[in-house]
Amino acid sequence: MSGAAIVLRQSADDASNLLTVPPFNGRPFIPGEPCMLMDILHTAAEKIFGVLCDISPSIVAMAVVFTVLSLFSAQACNPGCPWWRNRGLVTDVCYLVVIPFIAPYMRMGLIILGAILLFGGIDPAHIEDYVSHGHGPLAGLSFWGQVAVQLLAADFMLYWIHRLFHRGRMWRYHAIHHSSEDVDWTTAYRFHPINLWLGPFFVSVVMLYLGIAPAVLLFLVPVDGVMAVFVHANLKWTFGPLKYVIATPVFHRWHHTPLEQGGGTNFASTFALWDVLFSTFKMPTNALPQRYGVDEPDFPRSFWGQLVYPFRN
Repeated sequence: MSGAAIVLRQSADDASNLLTVPPFNGRPFIPGEPCMLMDILHTAAEKIFGVLCDISPSIVAMAVVFTVLSLFSAQACNPGCPWWRNRGLVTDVCYLVVIPFIAPYMRMGLIILGAILLFGGIDPAHIEDYVSHGHGPLAGLSFWGQVAVQLLAADFMLYWIHRLFHRGRMWRYHAIHHSSEDVDWTTAYRFHPINLWLGPFFVSVVMLYLGIAPAVLLFLVPVDGVMAVFVHANLKWTFGPLKYVIATPVFHRWHHTPLEQGGGTNFASTFALWDVLFSTFKMPTNALPQRYGVDEPDFPRSFWGQLVYPFRN
């Protein structure tokens, strides 16, 4: 069995365990039985502790890297604004803690859903081949061929979905991400769950249906995560002529400015090429973005206030 298949099966087992209450101390679960409450709370606490242990090393590593970079003001796009002084840091931390609990199971649910749609159920005889190679028009490509198609095609779809989120009712969900007044690497986690469902997770379903292997999606999870954190970092890096191809911190920071300054430009997540092709690219030569956030004085600042904000009348 491939390493990716092992990872998927382990993740599926974890998701199943989360959704199924197992017997405790040899006793089956009986709804309403008071003596089971402590066992359930204990299991939930173990799950929470496990997730925190899994995400802590990467979070600490990113905090160290961007703290070190913050010490060199010459590299900062907005000097004097280190991430630990972020006015919305508490809210960002709430998203940073909650999203890692939700996202893996949402993504795993989509992979399992893909298997059910393709095979009419999760057939053990097909699951390993499905995980490693996919099932659909693109399944015949090599692993690296699928990686290349996934990077380009998914980013292309996300570009247009991102533009839709800046229009009409959809903006209320995406405004949460733009509400940060001090954009930094922690802003990368500030997304409403609906934004995630209709954005990257929807694209994952489409790509799975087209034949991209779940192993490819799992392989690219850390790549997507690092890229999202990087483009939100308080750095004035542009990569010279590559700025027309790859998204950079300055490129994305212009996107976080008010609408009249650049908030309606630079929609690409990874490849700035899409913005160049569709005339939404903005990278002034002798200027850097300075002001961020949404132009709504009463916009909620708290985590819970932002979660319910899109549903307010």
